[in-house]
Amino acid sequence: MKDYWLAKLINSVPKVDSRKRLQKSIYLLQFRKNFPLKFDYFLHYYGPYSFELASAIDQLKAADIINENPEQTGFGSIRYKSQITEKGKRVLEDFQKSDEGKKANRKISPFIHLFEQLNEKNLWVLELAATIAYYHEGNWPRAQDQTAKFKKITVDDFNLKQAVKIAKDFKN
Repeated sequence: MKDYWLAKLINSVPKVDSRKRLQKSIYLLQFRKNFPLKFDYFLHYYGPYSFELASAIDQLKAADIINENPEQTGFGSIRYKSQITEKGKRVLEDFQKSDEGKKANRKISPFIHLFEQLNEKNLWVLELAATIAYYHEGNWPRAQDQTAKFKKITVDDFNLKQAVKIAKDFKN
């Protein structure tokens, strides 16, 4: 079922511009009540990271449900843009016709709009928001301080302040 929900989210946007965005978006969505996807995360250099989610993405790619187009960044690394394939669209449509598919669709549908919003956020701010949410243990100023130290930025950084708002929106 995780594969369906993940493919359904990816299908809701024209493209997801990086695996990092997908990782951070799913991490933040997991804090919402009744969000059906649950992945284990640990703190990585770029914020919360899930091997389990990375594996699910690889499985969808291997099944030709999603397509990842590599793009060279200005920093010499590669960013993978994810899109649903034509086969993936057909598989989603066919599954959604079944009783199980209708039930699964009802579970993920309330989160489509939130995923679309996260997909439009500045990637750096999204990375900061996920990191703040990771550090949050009932104390927002402490989470902001820890994130600033971890990311080597100032506590009053404009992007960090935007990230705190996003993290609060999802964590509360």
